[in-house]
Amino acid sequence: MKAILRLYPIGLILLVWELSTRAKLVDPMFLPPLSAAVVDFWANLGLLMQDALSSLMRAGAGLLIGGGIGLVVGMAMARSKLAESFFDPLISALFPTPKLALFPLLMVWLGLGNGSKIALVALTAFFPIVINTYSGMKGVDKFLIWNARTKGASSFQVLTRVMAPAALPFIFAGVRIATSFSFLLVVAAEMLGSTDGLGFRILYAQRTFEANTMYAAILFVAVLGYVVDRIVGLIGRRLLAWQDTAA
Repeated sequence: MKAILRLYPIGLILLVWELSTRAKLVDPMFLPPLSAAVVDFWANLGLLMQDALSSLMRAGAGLLIGGGIGLVVGMAMARSKLAESFFDPLISALFPTPKLALFPLLMVWLGLGNGSKIALVALTAFFPIVINTYSGMKGVDKFLIWNARTKGASSFQVLTRVMAPAALPFIFAGVRIATSFSFLLVVAAEMLGSTDGLGFRILYAQRTFEANTMYAAILFVAVLGYVVDRIVGLIGRRLLAWQDTAA
């Protein structure tokens, strides 16, 4: 019940949307009633589900590739001065660059298929995970590392059994940020160059003046993004449950 009550701001916005359009305060050509968008959503649910699967596949593949590389690089930077000195200036230079601005270049290199979109998502997911992994591991209590060393732990054991678990809250925060960015970027990339996916569906409906379908797709993106974020948050709470028991 509390979870439902926390959603009241969203419900209020949706109510204002419906009432304002029914009262003709907004031109329905540009903003149809919420109820019309919902009806169109159910009518095109099968098509939207196919688009959603395409978008989620691209976002998931890019997240796994970029996140995996970011995790390895972040660990290496935390444990090696050489890796830190090599990657730190590169990350500082590339992180502020808008990743969507690189998409035309990726399309030239990798074509208009899934490769360019997955590469864009991977590039986007890499930075929050590498930065959070590095920051989390550098902030691990030195006493924990020293204690493991005195008990005969190897460098690999210190990394995997001491530093990584201690830095897990930071790492998972990076994963959650990367997941949100991945979903946003894949929809944007599909608007720029794709023949399927939720981004393509929104842009196609806008170009063909199908306002109901466009808003139905936008609502589906919002709902899907919320569900994905909730799932990631639930996994995080399960993985980090030891924090509550240790407190």
